[in-house]
Formats: sequence, structure tokens, C-alpha cells
Amino acid sequence: LLLRPGDEHWPISCSEAMPPPARLFVRGRLASIQGIAVVGTRRMSTYGRTCVDLLVPEIVRLGLPVVSGLALGIDGAAHEAALRANGTTIAVIGSGIDDATISPHAHVNLAKRMIGNGGAVLSEYAAGTPGLPHHFPERNRLIAALSRAVLVIEAPKKSGAMITARLALEMGRDVWAVPGPITHPNAEGPNGLIRDGATPICNSDDITSALGFAPRQASLPMPSDLAPEERALLEALASGADTADALGRALKRPVTAISATLTTLELKRAVRTVGGGRYTFYT
Repeated sequence: LLLRPGDEHWPISCSEAMPPPARLFVRGRLASIQGIAVVGTRRMSTYGRTCVDLLVPEIVRLGLPVVSGLALGIDGAAHEAALRANGTTIAVIGSGIDDATISPHAHVNLAKRMIGNGGAVLSEYAAGTPGLPHHFPERNRLIAALSRAVLVIEAPKKSGAMITARLALEMGRDVWAVPGPITHPNAEGPNGLIRDGATPICNSDDITSALGFAPRQASLPMPSDLAPEERALLEALASGADTADALGRALKRPVTAISATLTTLELKRAVRTVGGGRYTFYT
């Protein structure tokens, strides 16, 4: 689908980008409301993935599309997390939207799944256009324009995610950031944004509050029949240990015992797997 300003399905907010796009190539269906952009480094850490998996489902729960750039790392993880939560997710890419030139090519199937779940992939660039280096900073202004807020999860000071955050501020969008360890280069960008006035996002309730939604009336019920070792494991999970090995080290218990406890907690719907041998709280 080729859209131009004034067309019925043209996203009005894109006209706020500077410079505004003259045309958009779209596969799928664009949301009628602005979403929340989730952006960050291609060199995602385990901490970054955990943050994505904890925060993106809340955006979906609030009925908002998740916008990102389909890149490796945080972008791809955000799209995946939205799909797992059965949400709508939109990618703005720096190449043609045809299968042959979608960039990165490793995410062609992800793009198709997004489209199949009611989302979209869009670009300023015609079919057959490769993903040239200067296209990606250019597309970042559209990610910001399509969003009412930009959430930065892990980004070096000089990165595409930080460009998106700056462009969002110029458009009057909210900028949110997930704080990180001061010793890690991936935390330099978000921590700097928070220092300069961005809204810190430390849990899913912070997203709800930042958007002005009423807080949850009640949290998901926790099982009442937890054994002491199950409660201890959940406390270790809340502290950041998210694999059986990490939990075993934190609790000084054999991995076989940890795995058995995790299986029990999965059955009690207290935890769930998020891929790569990692666990998070059931939401």
C-alpha cells in the first residue's frame, strides 16, 4: 500500500516529523491511535531483555500499539514481546518493505507475524531499496512521530535510540527511560535521559501512571500455597536472577532442585518462561 499526505489512512502524526515524509509504503494495517515506542541497543543484555519482557505486556494491556524499528536487540525483542501478549506492533524500517530487502533480513518472518497479528511494517523507501546506513537515523523521526511516548531500554550515549529520544522531545513527545547499572555502557543513555528530566520507568505501574491511566484495581492473585523454597525463589527472581543457574547461585541450591521448583511455580501460574532458559513473573 502506498500512502501520501491527505489519503484516508495517512497517519496524521507523521506530518509532525521534520521533514515530514512525502510518502509511506505500508504492509499491514496502521493503528488509528499513537503507540508507545520501545527502542534500544542492538547489543541487548539479559537485563535489557528482562525489562522488555516485563514492560511491553503492560503497554499491550493498556490497548496501545508497540512501535519500534525491527532491528536486532531491543527492537526485535519489543516486537516479539508484544506478539506474545497478543498485542499490535508496528515497525518503521530503513529499507524497502518487500521480503527481499526488509532489513535486517533475519527478521522477515517476525515482520510477517506482526502483519498477521494486525500490525504493520512501513517505510519511506520503495521496494528493492536496501537498508543503507543513513536510512536508519532518518526513520527514527517516524518512530517518534507515530508514538505518544518513547521508552528507551539500554542504549549507549551515541546510538539510534538516543536520536529517537531527542527527536521525540523536539516533537513534544514524552520520553521515558529504564535506569541501569552505572558501570554498564548500555545504561549511559537511559541514565543520562533520567538525569535530564526523562520519566524513569522501574516497573509496569510506572507506565500506567505516566500515561495517566487509573492504577490496577488489584494485582494478579498470587498462589496462597507457596512453600518456603518457592517464596525464596520468587524473591530471588525479583532481585534479577532469571535463569535456573542464576537462581541456583543466588539461593545456593542445586540447579536440579531449582528446575523442579520452577516447574511447580509454572503450574501455579506464578512464573513463566520467556525464552533462552529465562523466567519472569506470570502476567
